[in-house]
Amino acid sequence: MTDPISGNRHFERPSRQLTAEYTCSPRRRLAPLEKPPSQVPLPNPLPENLNRKVAFTPTHTLTVHVAGAAWPRLASAPGQINVPPPSAFKSKEARKQWLEDTAKRMVYEKSEAEKRFPNPKIRATVSQVGLWSPLLRIRRNEHADVGDKKKGITIVTTHAIGFHKEIWEPTFKHLIEITESPSSPIRIQEIWSLEAVNHGDGALINGDYIPKLPDRSDYARDLANFLVHYLPDGADAFTKELPTILPRVSEELSASRVKSGFNDRYVIPIGHSLGADAAGLCALSYPKLFQAIILSEATFYPPSGSKLERKVRVILGTIGRRSSWKSREEARAGFLKAPVFQAFDPSALDTYIQYGLYDNPKTGMVELKCNPALESSEYAELRSMNEGWELIPTLDKNIELRWIMGDKDEAWNIIGGPFAASVLIWKRPDNTSNIRIRDGGHLIIQEKPRLVAEDIALFLGKKFSNGVVPSVIKAATEARAKL
Repeated sequence: MTDPISGNRHFERPSRQLTAEYTCSPRRRLAPLEKPPSQVPLPNPLPENLNRKVAFTPTHTLTVHVAGAAWPRLASAPGQINVPPPSAFKSKEARKQWLEDTAKRMVYEKSEAEKRFPNPKIRATVSQVGLWSPLLRIRRNEHADVGDKKKGITIVTTHAIGFHKEIWEPTFKHLIEITESPSSPIRIQEIWSLEAVNHGDGALINGDYIPKLPDRSDYARDLANFLVHYLPDGADAFTKELPTILPRVSEELSASRVKSGFNDRYVIPIGHSLGADAAGLCALSYPKLFQAIILSEATFYPPSGSKLERKVRVILGTIGRRSSWKSREEARAGFLKAPVFQAFDPSALDTYIQYGLYDNPKTGMVELKCNPALESSEYAELRSMNEGWELIPTLDKNIELRWIMGDKDEAWNIIGGPFAASVLIWKRPDNTSNIRIRDGGHLIIQEKPRLVAEDIALFLGKKFSNGVVPSVIKAATEARAKL
């Protein structure tokens, strides 16, 4: 059988479930959102990228903004993880031992912080300073008139660990090209790409205020916080420029959104990997905000897979990686020696090199914005992933759920293999569909941006055109499938 929307391969519903599973006693909803007593001071001047404004396509304009992130953050041990350069160690063995000891300490401190009564020696605390969430905004220059049946849609994307808000740009370009065709039943009114507070420009402007060991659920709360408290009302925003620092909307409007959703737009979150987990957890706690959600390569998996050894192993695969180069050209040459980057679409690799790196004036080097310490800190916590696995069956049945998955073994291995992937996808069987993108791995957004965009357009076209799959888009995807 094939996916009824695209006609391509998909995960069929399994005839059985995983056995010998146990509960992680999941938190039933995300922690409340409050207004922080103070905010991280923004640098003056702002990083150059936060002043970016360009014509993204002939029909859409790109700008960059910041909004307050969710507060309070979940508790963390104080301080930062500082990884010494290899030259600081007497031998490779000494460096290896330091990395192993640090990884184990990270896992221990995070597991203690999650407890109701953590070991006081780790000094788990909650910062009283609010962080910033950087956002990419792509707006249509002309209003998408609902009257001519071309529905105005607002997409909000979230990214994978180690990446940034701009990594979605190649997919956005393809998506706008498809949906701006005369035969498309939909138009994309706005796209917002939400950056994690410890990634990309978020890492630069939040600096030492970033929690040492973050909780993945806070990215879901950042998404909710933006949609509830900062997404401007359509009457004030559509086709218009916005300030770099977005103001909070009124408390009355925020309360209305939580209770009844949006009356001026369709909001569709699209998340990848960590970002898919964030979108899913957000929808579980704030179901009224969404008509549909699209999850690509979500990393929800059962508690039985959350063993200490796994956490340490994944951290060790990240924390020791190289993070600085003499130039972007040198960085590109280094990246292209690794199979993971060799699989990237050229446009995605260009985007990563342009926006995932920055010129550090203190060192004179080109460095990762999300350095290995920040990236590896995300792997110390798996509780949110286990909670998503258990709670996804409770997702409001009115929210249509689309899964965009890779088709390679390595795409599924992250959650336990193809059977575990099929179980996850069908844990919530109502109003659900999925596709396996041919030759796609776990980093499918970076590897196959055109195919991902085509599937998003197909899904949204069907969703907002009375359930009929747009023939022009379906014909294009079917032709590609035969290549």
